[in-house]
Amino acid sequence: MGILGSGVRDGLQLKPVRYDWAYRLYNQAVANTWFPNEVQLSQDLADFEKLSEDEKHALKTVISYLNPNELLINKSLAFGIYPCVNAAECHLYLSKQMWEEANHFMTFEYIIETFPFDREEIYAAGWGKKSLADKAAFQTKYVTRMMEERPDVTTLEGKKDFVRNLVAYNIVLEGIWFYSGFMVGMSFRRRNLLRNVGTLLDWVTKD
Repeated sequence: MGILGSGVRDGLQLKPVRYDWAYRLYNQAVANTWFPNEVQLSQDLADFEKLSEDEKHALKTVISYLNPNELLINKSLAFGIYPCVNAAECHLYLSKQMWEEANHFMTFEYIIETFPFDREEIYAAGWGKKSLADKAAFQTKYVTRMMEERPDVTTLEGKKDFVRNLVAYNIVLEGIWFYSGFMVGMSFRRRNLLRNVGTLLDWVTKD
């Protein structure tokens, strides 16, 4: 049996493990479990007051983009990837990854709740700028395909479509756009500012 498939009763037995790499990733992810409130942000809150208005704007824009898109990634995993995979060890890892994405979302919620941010302004900023709106349109297109037009992974065309969806989310969104945002957030740490926010971003990227 291949790694892709959609049989309801397929992939319900873990042993013997067929994909050692997936089982190793699952166990590694479990060992790496963390929670955002393990990091105190009181010093970062004091640092925030030292930032220029442009720097505050940059931080708000980054958070406004990362926060909702963590849940969008969760949707892509839940509706676009998990149902197309057969192996139990892959299901385990994807389940842990979905938990991690929820934890990342709560990490950015923690930052929003700690800093003097207007929540409605933060939410609006994530969709109000043309560059971010264009990215949102791209992402929405693919998550809609994943949810409403699930590929038939038993066919060659379906497998190609599945890979396109993976590229759209795992490479374009997470691998390029997210890391661009992380770079902005981490850049403050080079000036000894927002060091604990930087730690949280380190943990997110480590996942």
